[in-house]
Amino acid sequence: MPTRSRRPTADLPDLAPGVTLVDVDDELGVTPVQALLLDRVLGADGPAFWVDGANRANTSRLRELAPADRVLDRIEVARGFTAHQHTSLLDRLSGRLSARESPSVVVATGLDGMYRAADVDDDTAEQLFIRAIASIARVARVHDTPVLVTRCRDDAFSTPLRRAAETHLQCRKTPFGPRFEDADGDAETLVYHTDDGWLQTTLAYWQEVLEHRARMYEGATVDRAPATAGIQ
Repeated sequence: MPTRSRRPTADLPDLAPGVTLVDVDDELGVTPVQALLLDRVLGADGPAFWVDGANRANTSRLRELAPADRVLDRIEVARGFTAHQHTSLLDRLSGRLSARESPSVVVATGLDGMYRAADVDDDTAEQLFIRAIASIARVARVHDTPVLVTRCRDDAFSTPLRRAAETHLQCRKTPFGPRFEDADGDAETLVYHTDDGWLQTTLAYWQEVLEHRARMYEGATVDRAPATAGIQ
């Protein structure tokens, strides 16, 4: 896709408290979710937590996207590699947050991923999956905070997650760039918009969007130096 463009109009969806399910086109990968995570951290107080169940938590990409090193200081990342481990991580997160300040955002990518694996039988997998959904819903409810989730597949198994989500967004690849849409058709958000009609969906462009968003928040600074702190 052509890379000639002016500075974009940065227009990312505002995340409301509660569970938000985001379905992202495969070609876009996890980058739109990372952009939403960083944007929320830029504009809200409190730590952010990312629990991954589908090997999507690329911390190197977070470092590249973050418009300032200090943004990463408030993000903690954990990965689950089995169904039981993933459920335990979410249970521990829910319990840990009950005794500390409310998070700015919680992200759970590939929430259904580990429960489709062969290390547990079908009945156990379904029970653990429902338990995982209950954990994230409890975090959203108790702390009145956005919980952003993605799923590996849209099918009967992941239906309980869709039902638990108050908001359902889709990030689609279009000829004009990525577009966040309300799945119910009520609203749509153009992520990229330029006056000359040229768009790009590269990492550099996501960086530019987030740098522009950082300037929108009072006191935010842009620091492109490599970051090392805050990612665990």
